[in-house]
Amino acid sequence: MLAQTANRTPQTKNIADDAQLWEFALGDVAKCMGPDYAVYANRPVQRNPNSDLQLLSRVQSFTGTRRKFEEPMRIVGEYDVPAEAWYFRDNAHPSQLPYAVLMEIALQPCGFISAYSGALFHYPNLDLHYRNLDGNGTLLADPDLRDKTIVSEITLKSTVASGNTIIQTHDFALFADGKKFYSGDTVFGYFTDEALTNQVGLDGGKLVPAWLESVGAGDAHEQTVICWNLAESSEPCFQAPEGRPHQRLAIRQLNLLDELRIVPDGGSSGKGYVYGLRTIDPEDWFFPCHFHQDPVMPGSLGVEAILQAMQGFALQQGLAERFQNPRFGWVQKRTAWKYRGQIIRETKRMQLEAHVTDVQEHLDQTVITANASLWRDDLRIYEVTDLRLALREAAA
Repeated sequence: MLAQTANRTPQTKNIADDAQLWEFALGDVAKCMGPDYAVYANRPVQRNPNSDLQLLSRVQSFTGTRRKFEEPMRIVGEYDVPAEAWYFRDNAHPSQLPYAVLMEIALQPCGFISAYSGALFHYPNLDLHYRNLDGNGTLLADPDLRDKTIVSEITLKSTVASGNTIIQTHDFALFADGKKFYSGDTVFGYFTDEALTNQVGLDGGKLVPAWLESVGAGDAHEQTVICWNLAESSEPCFQAPEGRPHQRLAIRQLNLLDELRIVPDGGSSGKGYVYGLRTIDPEDWFFPCHFHQDPVMPGSLGVEAILQAMQGFALQQGLAERFQNPRFGWVQKRTAWKYRGQIIRETKRMQLEAHVTDVQEHLDQTVITANASLWRDDLRIYEVTDLRLALREAAA
């Protein structure tokens, strides 16, 4: 049995070190979570991301009582940010943490506490899949995180098990140098194969097309539609102008789209619209990383793909031209997401769209705000509201 006595003081020894987290991601889960999890040997079981997407270095402490869900449980985790990480290398600016990585640093400890809590033992005979459903995050600062240790504080607030499904709610907060810079809350769930197979997306199973392709777009096809090819790294959008080294889109693993279609005065607000497309390859780099035995594209990379589309819109519209040495950055505001499906290896294409709702020029930055959706083939499965992107002057 798991321990039934509360541990109310932080331990001097980590709850999970790097080796144990490797076991949780790729090896024997019982070596990280305890001997009760031996029942999952040779069975599919919840995993945390691995390899390039493992963004949790250790779990320092746990407060609460495992399997006692009437009271909150808490963990403190840490992630050591490498200065030369692939996501800095591939981004347009070498100090800008991609928003997807920020989300993963906040959400991966939620996955750990969900497993550590013992929630799976509500249905020990079922093989359940762990999925993020909803969340929101507020950026409080946008620090340079290279070579920093990010501390995560996670509270598991509630657990409800019913009908072979488990739903859990969490609060999260991230700190660097003792200062909170990102916080929010999120909902995760455990689901059977059948439940995932029968997902109906965000529109009750109805196939709602993107604005650009819909009859409801009216005269959208009579407007100017600018097409960009993102499948080739030699395209101009990946080549920064001389003296402006960050005025380009991200490359390699952070290039998540094959094509953009931009309608300058389109979209639901008439302030701009961008559509993105990616052909899904079963061998795409992120599938083995997320997760072992249960490959799905991280929802955070879907959000990152939407931001890439917004960056393309910003560059095409010349919004970088007012700056001498422009760079992209994030905005200290709240963003919310909702997922009702996943991009899986069997998916043929990922579509997305962003409706620009506002473009504001401030003294030190230009901020683009959009609401967005993402499709698995023709089923709309993600919705992101109040997603913001900034263009500002890069430091000398």
